[in-house]
Amino acid sequence: MKAVVRGAAVAAVLVLALTGCEESIPAAGSEKAPGVPGEVQPNAPKAVPLDSTGLMNALPVESEVSDVFTGGDPFAGQGPEAVDHCAKEAGMACTGLIAIGGKDMEARGGSDGTRVEFRLYSFGTEEQAGAVMKGLAAAKLKSSAEYGEPAKPVTLVTVADETVASADDSSADVVLRIGTVVAHIDANDTETAGLEHASNVQVERVRMVAAGRTPGY
Repeated sequence: MKAVVRGAAVAAVLVLALTGCEESIPAAGSEKAPGVPGEVQPNAPKAVPLDSTGLMNALPVESEVSDVFTGGDPFAGQGPEAVDHCAKEAGMACTGLIAIGGKDMEARGGSDGTRVEFRLYSFGTEEQAGAVMKGLAAAKLKSSAEYGEPAKPVTLVTVADETVASADDSSADVVLRIGTVVAHIDANDTETAGLEHASNVQVERVRMVAAGRTPGY
């Protein structure tokens, strides 16, 4: 599996807005209990498609993920460039894509090299999101094998509707579906607890925005 790399090139092409607001932590709490990883969970909140502004708001803030993280501004984009980027990442057509967003974080000072990248892909329907979610997860496994470091499936307990995760000795990919949104977390930390925490932070922020609430920064 390739090492986590900076998303500056993606941001340069897709950026719509950059904001530098003071962080605040939204209320915690899950709207449903964890289920079996990789399976569609019952009683999921009604899907609400998110535009680029919604995705910007749904991206995590550093303090929610770890007290040692710092990061750049979130970015979001839509249109042909976003569709092409999604298709390249997922290895398939991203039918129904509305927008994409992303944010990168790293340990303050970069002392230990810990880094995590969050990417969001919003679709018109849950079916479209589900198809790309599976394609993206498969593409990451294929990429790791081609890179010479085959990843293995990892079982994570999250509050997402669907979860697929894989990891090698040095990095991990977690692909989640939250209603009509697909989230991809690329981290050079393979600790299960940390991956589950980052995943659930991302899921809850997407659900908060989909419910009409705006998390703080």
